[in-house]
Amino acid sequence: KTSLPYFIPVPFVLGTFGAFIELKEPVPNRKVLFDIAVAGPLAGSLVALAMLLLGLVFSTPAEPPPVPEGQPTPISFHRIDPRLSVLLAILARMVLGDQLQPGQVIDLHPLAFAGWLGLVVVAFNLVPVGQLDGGHLVHAVYGQQMGANVGRVTRWLVLLLALTVQPWLLL
Repeated sequence: KTSLPYFIPVPFVLGTFGAFIELKEPVPNRKVLFDIAVAGPLAGSLVALAMLLLGLVFSTPAEPPPVPEGQPTPISFHRIDPRLSVLLAILARMVLGDQLQPGQVIDLHPLAFAGWLGLVVVAFNLVPVGQLDGGHLVHAVYGQQMGANVGRVTRWLVLLLALTVQPWLLL
């Protein structure tokens, strides 16, 4: 038995970082824990992937904005360079075909952006730490002690990443 999902709000326009549930009974074994941990990311991935594919149908290729030499590329939430994501590049090539030329960016339809963002949130949820689904998966597959060790190493690696790649410090 579980509670209804508690949604984790985001303080800006993105809506939610997902949800968590409270287990009202102990988990009987690691197989059940694995099934519970994989159900949310699997369902979320399927919905987000469907939204991304449908949104890419309505998206259009565009020229990247001009950037003065020596300046960083500006971040845009509606124009995404498909080279930043292998999955996005493959899906964009499948859906847009020859319309998407090398060096172009994709002017994402809001539905495609929502699908892409959903996949990003699912990916963060699969980080093998604590009460995230990734943490539950590691505990289910490798046991309690190994799961705790993987979580500790992951926390240090994320901290190192945040200190070396400045945008990650915000997370």
